[in-house]
Amino acid sequence: MNNHNELIASHRVLSMLESACEYNEQILDNIPSVFVMLNADNRVIRANQAFCDLVGCTMEGALHLDFTAYFTSENADILLHHLQHLRDKSTKESSVRIKLEIAGTSEDQPAKPFFWRVFRLGHISEAEGQVISLVGDDLSVLYQSELKLMSIFSSIPLGLMVVDSSGTITEVLSEYCHVLLNKHQLVGTRLQDTLNRHNPELHNEIKQAFDILEDCAGKFMPHFTARESSLGRIGQLKIEGAAYSDKWIKPRFQPIAKNNTVDRYMVILEDITASYLAQRQIEKADMLGKQAQALYDCAIRDPLSGLYTRLFMNDSVSRLIASAKRGSLHELSIVMFDLDSFKSVNDTYGHDAGDRVIRAFGNIIRACTRDTDVCVRFGGEEFVLALPCNNTNEQGGAIVAERIRAKLASTPIDIGDGKTLNVTTSCGVAYCHKSDTLETLLQRSDKYLYVAKHNGKNQVCIESAEGE
Repeated sequence: MNNHNELIASHRVLSMLESACEYNEQILDNIPSVFVMLNADNRVIRANQAFCDLVGCTMEGALHLDFTAYFTSENADILLHHLQHLRDKSTKESSVRIKLEIAGTSEDQPAKPFFWRVFRLGHISEAEGQVISLVGDDLSVLYQSELKLMSIFSSIPLGLMVVDSSGTITEVLSEYCHVLLNKHQLVGTRLQDTLNRHNPELHNEIKQAFDILEDCAGKFMPHFTARESSLGRIGQLKIEGAAYSDKWIKPRFQPIAKNNTVDRYMVILEDITASYLAQRQIEKADMLGKQAQALYDCAIRDPLSGLYTRLFMNDSVSRLIASAKRGSLHELSIVMFDLDSFKSVNDTYGHDAGDRVIRAFGNIIRACTRDTDVCVRFGGEEFVLALPCNNTNEQGGAIVAERIRAKLASTPIDIGDGKTLNVTTSCGVAYCHKSDTLETLLQRSDKYLYVAKHNGKNQVCIESAEGE
């Protein structure tokens, strides 16, 4: 019998608890305040009717909605900052109060300002993680005039605060200050310390700026104006945040006068993260472009002579030959040089002297040719020039070849240790005909080079008009 009575009593208790829960649910659904509970991912796990009416969804549809999606990006950053602060295990506070707007759900619905009370609940389960509840009161009617001003400070991507003469923060006028400085408690702290902690390499510049602020305090406004330009030394400052959320800010200081003397300072923290990262991307792209150009130059330029390589010659000279065959050029000559007795230079004076000779001859070739000419170090001490002429007034391959030969023969070359050396070159010149290819032109110019060598060196052997 006793067991029966206990069972009846237990059922009554359960019934009373269920009634109490239903009553509490009705209370939550009927209160005018917005009520939501968020899981560790900031998704809704419980909401009342006021929230559903606000965002335009059903009770079932509200489950697992991303709560932060109903705020502008700036306000979402502020909200996330406070949520992360409450979830921090080292944080002693269990609640915060903030004023933030919920964005309109459609174009014709304006944003609404709310006063939010955010609470960290006791740990419920490992699956849910740290649960946060929020109660929001619509302030659009009660505080319309005040909120127009406050919403400006809360929503703009600027940090606005007031510091005294020692740089201690006395007022925070914009919630965005917490996001920009990655710090929950700001009032009563020294702004200089925060900036120094994130930018130790700029310690001297930051100290000089705050020394100026302290020195100008209590003095007439012109004294500040005279030193204002020096405050620009602290330009962009980095504020380290969580992974991939570092920000760059630019602080500006405006004096707040009292009886025409500097009393305090308004600090404006401008978020320049986007422009800073864009500039870094531009610099990176410029660096990559320079690297690509350097790689290209290495591929087409011989580093010793400064002339083109055979890799570049194959395409560029082939195009000139095609133009000559179409009649676009008056004349195209291929000139092949070979430095006379170059092996003895290396054997007698060393390879460094040989390199100096190659470099000097490259300089002579560039000085005696035009930008439209293709000048190539063919290999070792051999050089090939492709000299296009567009009209009869231009100097042809034979004239240019002779000029280069004579210039080298009359130029003593410094080979180091105070020594100079006179070097000569032999040359063969071939002209492009309808049936020619790059290979046939190189073969013929090489043949005339061999004739010049055989006839005593230091001379130019030229192909005749008939190709003989």
